[in-house]
Amino acid sequence: MITKEQVKKEIDRLSEVELEKVYLYLTSLKRTKKSKLNIPSLKLNGKLDKQHIRSVAYE
Repeated sequence: MITKEQVKKEIDRLSEVELEKVYLYLTSLKRTKKSKLNIPSLKLNGKLDKQHIRSVAYE
C-alpha cells in the first residue's frame, strides 16, 4: 500500500512542469467527486405503488 509520505517524496522529485500536471490532475479529482448522481424517481400514482412488486409479478 502506498503511503502519503511516499507520494510526498515522489512529488518533491518532480520538475515544475510535471508538478503542474499533477496539480491539475488532483484538482480534477476533486471536481468529479463533488458531482452527485441524479437519478429521477417515478411517481406513477397507480395501483402498484403500495404493493410488493415481486409477488404481483409472479401471480
